[in-house]
Amino acid sequence: MDTQEPASAYTPAQLTKYLNYIALPAQYGQYINEPESFPKTEEALKDLFRCQITRFPYDNLTCHYSATQLAEIEPENIYTKVIGSGNTTPSCRGGYCLEVSIFFHHVLLGLGFSVYMTGVRNRQRTDGLPQGEFKGWTHITNIVRLPSGTEYNLDAAFGGDGPTSPLPLISGHITKNLGSQEVRLIYDNMPKQTRKEQKVWIYQYRNAADKPWNSFYSFAELEFFQDDFEVINRYTSWDAVRRSSFVVVKFIRNGETAGLPLLEGEVWEDTDDVFVVGKIMMADNVIKLNMGGRTRMIDSFETEEGRFEALKKWFSIDL
Repeated sequence: MDTQEPASAYTPAQLTKYLNYIALPAQYGQYINEPESFPKTEEALKDLFRCQITRFPYDNLTCHYSATQLAEIEPENIYTKVIGSGNTTPSCRGGYCLEVSIFFHHVLLGLGFSVYMTGVRNRQRTDGLPQGEFKGWTHITNIVRLPSGTEYNLDAAFGGDGPTSPLPLISGHITKNLGSQEVRLIYDNMPKQTRKEQKVWIYQYRNAADKPWNSFYSFAELEFFQDDFEVINRYTSWDAVRRSSFVVVKFIRNGETAGLPLLEGEVWEDTDDVFVVGKIMMADNVIKLNMGGRTRMIDSFETEEGRFEALKKWFSIDL
């Protein structure tokens, strides 16, 4: 049975504003005013994805600073928050996983991609490392199918542990991530599954080629809808507030390192190619920087006023 892609919540004018904002390489200039003509190739998808994750940070600030302490995940509201309405200037904001990925989903639809959203089961972390069983639905990702037939996982909002390229749904295919880290998807079972025929995709990482693989999350090829994420959003917003965790993560694109305290050797040529050279993170009361090697602290604060100042200094976010 033939299926028809749903309509994007965003107009061509809104998509043009988005494409201008993410600063695509020059070769994509011809598509900015005709968003649906954006090429549906692996290279174009990779460039779009990298521009997306270096423009819209992962942050859970809305969960803490909105009147309801509930992230608004309606696509129109997300667009207004991160891009603005009319001629207003983009806010330099992103959002937490549901906000950013729902936003990106409607961008992809508007550009003419075949895409659906699905829910993700995360594993809990101890000292930053994922351990134990996969828990309930607390995350989201987009699955894109190109005209070539290849499908890709586009997770634009997993924070600092997220992929920096689209990941093909090819079990065991290894993709280089930031620094020496490698990531992959495997088609396998979660340990707690009793129906072994119901395999899922598992997102794994290793920090070097000689290190063991560890699993972050799993998802199935099952379409989720806005209604599903409205339910999930109630828990995930509450959980962010309950844990009192303040998180902002922004990937850094080549040519956009001005103002960062770089060490010797942490300089890259500004080329038309789009690649991720590092990430800057706020974790509660500290600011950390990773330029492909070891993470180091570059700033800290003790008060809420200090947090606001750090957000403005390091992320250009003005609450």
